[in-house]
Formats: sequence, structure tokens, C-alpha cells
Amino acid sequence: MTGLSASLYAADPLRLEEEIGAVAPYVESFHLDIMDGVFAPEYGLSGRLVGDVRRVTDRPLDVHLMVGEPRGAILRYAEAGVRSIAVHVEGETDFSEAAAIVRANGVQLLAAIRHTTPVARLQDVAEIVDGIMFMTAPLGGGAFDDNAFLRLAGRPRHLPTTVDGRIEASHFRRLSDLGVDLAVLGAALFAGGRAAETARLYATELAGPGLASDSTS
Repeated sequence: MTGLSASLYAADPLRLEEEIGAVAPYVESFHLDIMDGVFAPEYGLSGRLVGDVRRVTDRPLDVHLMVGEPRGAILRYAEAGVRSIAVHVEGETDFSEAAAIVRANGVQLLAAIRHTTPVARLQDVAEIVDGIMFMTAPLGGGAFDDNAFLRLAGRPRHLPTTVDGRIEASHFRRLSDLGVDLAVLGAALFAGGRAAETARLYATELAGPGLASDSTS
């Protein structure tokens, strides 16, 4: 596993710029959850906030669209200077149509998959995406899925893989063994009000023997 991504949905919204600055030296990127309250049972970050985050950090931004109808949102976030947009294979929009919009705007496309969706669904889109966003917990929150490691073993292995959902340092070894590239950390990183210390600890764990040698590149 080569890097950590900080999920800003879990950060303190009243201290967001401070939280970003605290963890930036230790993470590869920032993860931004966009939820519509329907496809995912919570409401996520706003488009305006994504633009604000872009102005205060030079780390890559990855958007995760947890919305039933992503077409209307794709262009907005593509124009906000993000690195990638993850679109769910379970959404209402024809996935190939959504993929064409993302790719036409020079942004990487990730196929996102719920923790309960058959992994075989990824084979249907493997040739038109740049990577996978693999959910390891329910959308909007919930416990880590104990079946996640078995499910990850059945994914298309040639695609860069991001995992998202209640990831903790205790998972790093098995995720690395499965060839996962990027782990999204949310509550585990920002809970407790000591984000910088926690991020530094996690980066050290990731850079341990047999894991990544540099999690901040």
C-alpha cells in the first residue's frame, strides 16, 4: 500500500482549514464525499467547499459521488480541479455515459462499489475506468465489513485500488498484501482532536517494514 487519503467529511467543519494543514504532510491526498441523502443516507460536502479546499492545499483531491444521478454533478466537480471522481456502478445513470463525461474532462474515473454489491460488477466496467474505489463499510457510516478482504481478493487486480470505510492501522498489513494502493481514513484520523499526531502515527505505521517506504509522496 502506497498512501493514505484523509476524508474531510470526518474533519471538524469549524476548523477545516486547520485540520487540512495538520494532516497534509502525512497524507497523499484528500477525499471528498458528496452525498445526496438518498443514495447514501447522509448529506455530504458541497461543491463550493470542494473549491475552497482546492485553494488551501496542493494535495490531490479525489471526489466520491454517492448520488443516485451523478451526471449533473460530474461536470461541476471536474471543473473544480480534482484528480479523480468515483462514480458508483449501482447509480441510476448508465455507467458508460458517466465515464465518458468524466474522461472527456481530463479527470481520472474510479468505479465505486458498495460493500454488499457483487464484486463481479467491476468486471463489466474494468476496461473503461482508471481505478476502483472499494467500500469496506456501509455508505454514510457503519462498521468495517469483515468480508472486505475476501471481496478484495476477487476484484480485477490490474486496476489501482482505493479502499474506503472504517479503515484503521490494524488493516494496513492485509490491505498491502492484497495490493491495495490507497486507504481512506476518516474518523480514525480526525476523532479525538489530535489529527496531526494521529496522521503522523499512521504514516509511520504505513512506512513500516514490508509496507510503503514513503506515504507522503
